[in-house]
Amino acid sequence: MMPVTELRGAIPIGIAMNLDPLGVYAASVIGSSLISIPLILTFRHILSFIRGISFLKNISKKIDNKIEASMKKLKSASVLGIILFVGIPLPTTGSWTASAIASILHMRIRDAFIGIVLGNMMAGVIVTGISMHII
Repeated sequence: MMPVTELRGAIPIGIAMNLDPLGVYAASVIGSSLISIPLILTFRHILSFIRGISFLKNISKKIDNKIEASMKKLKSASVLGIILFVGIPLPTTGSWTASAIASILHMRIRDAFIGIVLGNMMAGVIVTGISMHII
């Protein structure tokens, strides 16, 4: 659940500690995915607070209008984008950043959660394979 490493750091550490790789994978995916729902809700409250600040109101309105216009075209691709964003195990492409992106893009919590879970599963398989010297 830690914002920087998430499962990308937990899986190699768990495997290095001779823990069961399947157990490490499952705990890492579950832990990294469950944090996304509170994060999405928190980021939404932060964004609404920022929209209420007078000198940021015009900027946030322009950004919201631009996002609103492009989201009509990309509604179905946004879940796939979250899956790929989280699923490629690079630094800063985990649940925390994906939750912020989902909040900014006004995604439904269910869609964002599904994308984050599938992405975490994909990243977990890749990181586990690399940690076990399979990939």
